[in-house]
Amino acid sequence: YDTANAVATVIYTHSLPPGFAVVWSGFFNFLGVMLSSGAVAFGIIALLPVELILQTGSSAGFAMIFALLIAAIIWNLGTWWLGLPASSSHTLIGSIIGVGIANALMHGRDGTSGVDWSQATKIGYSLLLSPLVGFGCAALLLLAMRMFIKNRALYKAPEGSAPPPLWIRAMLIVTCTGVSFAHGSNDGQKGMGLIMLILVGTLPM
Repeated sequence: YDTANAVATVIYTHSLPPGFAVVWSGFFNFLGVMLSSGAVAFGIIALLPVELILQTGSSAGFAMIFALLIAAIIWNLGTWWLGLPASSSHTLIGSIIGVGIANALMHGRDGTSGVDWSQATKIGYSLLLSPLVGFGCAALLLLAMRMFIKNRALYKAPEGSAPPPLWIRAMLIVTCTGVSFAHGSNDGQKGMGLIMLILVGTLPM
């Protein structure tokens, strides 16, 4: 669904053909992942204590991987079945925190010791603030456009299959490209972090 968010505007306005738009978005998602620093992936791994991550190939390592994967899959399928909006990023972070707390409790420790809460707080703030920042920036940009661009026809829905003027098409394609690249460089690292957890937790060093 994230790719759909990126390509919806260029497809709806007939700025790009649907098939080409999806391939274009996928390519820049991939480019974003490949050119990213890996900070988000390492940030996800840093949620768990080192001793749990380094239980390589043990039953605890396999249990950790299967628990967080199954919990995330059940939640995502459940929200999809009920038609509720859901974020796989929130789901993955929640399942990792749950695994850390459960591991601490099973070893007779306080549940709060199973998670790096300073790292969890940083991630929580970013998950909470990013929609608000996006909403505020989009609202300000729309107000600025309405103030400086007086042609009201540009704000109407497209009619038929006629594409918008060339400069608007260019802007829509640029924003589609930017959203796709940013999604890959940030949200795509979530998958990198999960793969790193699986490799560290299941393969011998």
